Amino acid sequence: MLADDFFLVAWDTTGSGKPRMHLQGIALGLAGALIAELVLAQRVAVRGVRLGVADSRRVQESVADKVLSEICNSPQHTDVRTWLAYLAQRSIADVSGRLTAVGLVQRETPKLLKRKQPRFSSSDFSRAMWPATRLRLALVRCEPLSPQDMALATLVDACDLTDTVLDDPADRRVARQYLTTLLAAMPPPLSDLSRQVSAAVGDAVLTYRI
Repeated sequence: MLADDFFLVAWDTTGSGKPRMHLQGIALGLAGALIAELVLAQRVAVRGVRLGVADSRRVQESVADKVLSEICNSPQHTDVRTWLAYLAQRSIADVSGRLTAVGLVQRETPKLLKRKQPRFSSSDFSRAMWPATRLRLALVRCEPLSPQDMALATLVDACDLTDTVLDDPADRRVARQYLTTLLAAMPPPLSDLSRQVSAAVGDAVLTYRI
């Protein structure tokens, strides 16, 4: 699932166990990914700053179905930023829970009671690293991306995590040029969603720094 891939890019599950950016930014990115899962499944449509239900049928995945049910049950709320803020309240718990359920990550027991940031680790290095590796290789080699990886690329960029994926500075110029081309060709629902995620994360960064 897209949000699982985003989590594994945004969280250092194979090293420190720490998030790679502030928690509110990751929560908003995950919220955007949960909406994007429904966009890719053609259950939700995003146009500009608005979203609406395109198909109310379940997608047969508990987290996604819960999000879809809530959107279906609140037709009066169509603002993307409203849904991002709402879903961000539990997106880390929902997505980490989904990854924990399949045994890919586990939450570490804090040694210090003062620790505010949860830590997650994975014993399956290759699977945990694969979303970032897959995206990096495609960008560096200028290869076509699947719809899910296009969505992942745009959300990673919206959350300013691209350099986390492109960890070798020598790769960044060519890869970023290709990413710019990809973003320009992104389907409108995904590009509109990513712009709203970027704006929400930008506001959260300002609040975090203050």
